[in-house]
Amino acid sequence: MFRKQQIEVIDFKTFMAGTYRKPKRLINPAVYSFIPSITVSSFLSPDVAGIYAVVLGVFAIGMLSHFLEVTAASSGREELAWAIETVTRLAFTIGGFSSIAWFLLSL
Repeated sequence: MFRKQQIEVIDFKTFMAGTYRKPKRLINPAVYSFIPSITVSSFLSPDVAGIYAVVLGVFAIGMLSHFLEVTAASSGREELAWAIETVTRLAFTIGGFSSIAWFLLSL
């Protein structure tokens, strides 16, 4: 990818006979040690269980607030829908910036 590819030279008889095959390129097995293995057990490890819980909790709170806001707006309670929307927007903004600050400070 980063090196200049050399022009391949095939003799005329081999070209006309159609018997030319590219030589198989051997990859050093040590290269595969740099690639992390992705398995089902790595997704279910206890190290990331807290992250899954936080993501599912934020998703559940967002869906619940959306459902309550839509229900309040459709039943004619615009002030309640506005209050839910304002509180949700403020909470998610503060939570998002707080999580970014916590991540940057924990590096």
